[in-house]
Amino acid sequence: MIDEKFVCPFCGFESNGSGLCPTCDENLEKVCYCGSGKFSVDCCGSNSEEDKKAEELIKAEVAGETLKEIAAKDEAELKEEEELAKVKEIDEE
Repeated sequence: MIDEKFVCPFCGFESNGSGLCPTCDENLEKVCYCGSGKFSVDCCGSNSEEDKKAEELIKAEVAGETLKEIAAKDEAELKEEEELAKVKEIDEE
């Protein structure tokens, strides 16, 4: 079995699995299995369909997290506006 190695192209963080770099939140790139130390896309061109699917899943996950954060922020702002409206009603009485 071939040991897979994934490296962050920006900070050099290494992992044995694909995903996002915990240091800089960039996608980890697969290192070619031939031993050259280059990324698989640049070396033997072994960017398989499996790699593409994993990359798409990571992008979708990040987009989902971003949407959740935006929704939570909007909900907090809405609650704050409702509370301010209640305070204004009490002040007017």
